[in-house]
Formats: sequence, C-alpha cells, structure tokens
Amino acid sequence: MTLPLLRLLPAAPALRPAGRALLLACAVLAGCAGTRPAATLLTLPPAELRPAEAPAAAAPGPVVSVRRVAIPEYLLTRKVRFRANSSTLAEWPQTYWAERIEVGVTREFVSALRQALPGWTVCEASCNDRVAELALQVDLAPLDLQRSAGMLQSHARVSVSSTAAAAPGAPRVQQLVDRRFEQPSGADTPQGHAQALTDVLEAVAQATADGLRQRVTPVR
Repeated sequence: MTLPLLRLLPAAPALRPAGRALLLACAVLAGCAGTRPAATLLTLPPAELRPAEAPAAAAPGPVVSVRRVAIPEYLLTRKVRFRANSSTLAEWPQTYWAERIEVGVTREFVSALRQALPGWTVCEASCNDRVAELALQVDLAPLDLQRSAGMLQSHARVSVSSTAAAAPGAPRVQQLVDRRFEQPSGADTPQGHAQALTDVLEAVAQATADGLRQRVTPVR
C-alpha cells in the first residue's frame, strides 16, 4: 500500500534574543496599561451659604452683573494643580476638572453671592431682560492649595463700578474687598481641595455682600 505524501510545512524561525526582549517589553507595557487607575473628574461642590434675611418692607435691591472671576493662568488647565512649594506646582494624579475651572469658580461665586444678598438681582455676565446698575470684578490671586499645610490660600480683590446705564460717563469704581483668605482643606484628597475652593468662594462672596450693603448707593 502506498502511503500518501505529507506536505512538510517550513518550521517557524526561532526568535532572536532582540525579538524576545521586544515581545517581553510589549507584554509588560500592556500589563501596566491594564492596571492604570481610572481618571477622576472633579467638580466644585455647590455653594451653600446661609441666606441673609432681607427686611420685610425693603425695596428690591439693585441689579448686579458679575464678570468672569479672574484666577491665575497656571490654574487654567484641566489638570488639578496645587502648590508644592514657593516656586513649584504639582498635580493630583489622574485627576481632572470636569469643566473649565474658571467657569466653575464664577458659577459658585455668583451662587454664593445670590444667597448672601436676598432681594438683590445677581447675574453672571449679563442679566438678559434686566439692566444691571452695578458691575462686579473679582480677582483671586493666588488661589493655591498648600498641600503640605492642608490650607487653601487666596488674596481677593473685589471692586464694583456703576454701569453706563445707571450713571452715564466714566464709571465710578469702589474697592469692596482687598484681603487674604485661608481655608483648611479638611482632607488630603482632590475632593478636599475642591471643597476648600468652594469654602473660600463663599467667604469672599460674604465679604463682597457686606461691602455692597455698606458702601454702595445705587443710582435710581
């Protein structure tokens, strides 16, 4: 009986040492990528000031527009940064702001200011169908978490000016706040960092509201 002829396939060439090393490196990198922790998307907690009581018979307060809050340029990034020392910044690992930080800072400041000024109309940027009599400018620099000290430190400069609609001509500017603020972070975590930021915004909003009530006489 004649046996069928078997087709002999060529044997796979043996890997050279360099090839084996390359495959091993790829396997290691794949393993590291698989164990990388998921990214954390961070937002500022909502401002929760205790609202001040408005006098029952008081006339409605003025209309105030709040311009975009100014913060240091080195914070204008999706990565959440803190102060490592006097000249160095660092970042929380795998942690990112879920929105532009200046947008969140402005929103929570405006929210806190509304709560601190019942009866007033406080708008972010524009007031749509209302004409703002006063324009507020807020500058927070620095606005740094000193992580080693567990303390968020800022210097707030807040000024208000009469708008052209309320007082034609050059606006009259009044300084409302020019002082430092410090707030413990509570926890050495990105969440503690975010909470300290909101706490500072609430403190600045309260100081701004006090300044507005004491120093500003709206033009009617």
